[in-house]
Amino acid sequence: MHSPSPRRLLLNAFAQCLSVISTDDGYRTNVGADWTLEPRPGDATDTGVFTALIEKQQRAAEAALVQTHRLTTVSVIAKLPADTDHLQERLDDLVTDIESAMSQHQRRFPPGFTYPVYLGMEPLMPESAAAGWVGVSVTYQSHIPK
Repeated sequence: MHSPSPRRLLLNAFAQCLSVISTDDGYRTNVGADWTLEPRPGDATDTGVFTALIEKQQRAAEAALVQTHRLTTVSVIAKLPADTDHLQERLDDLVTDIESAMSQHQRRFPPGFTYPVYLGMEPLMPESAAAGWVGVSVTYQSHIPK
């Protein structure tokens, strides 16, 4: 059995941070219950979708890390059911929960991994407001060992 790759360890750390999102723990949504590292197709009208994907890897941005690390970009994708009167509110709830969970669980990232830095957020809006869902992609970067 192979040990997990640095990319898998990074995604596992994201899972530990984000799968805790629940209204029982003070968050605005229960999207943590939908967490998976194996996303499945679907339009998220009945249930949510919540995952993290490696978007790209590139040369380390810091000179001291060029030989030992890769700068890795991760997109956190979340979609929740939402009615047409609350799309913006649900979008804001998702972003707030993701940012809050990430900031509260920094210690969950393995030694040698830099804590992910927020890069940006993009709404994932359906073609029609009547589609019944709203989503977001929140992007982070981390230096991880080779």
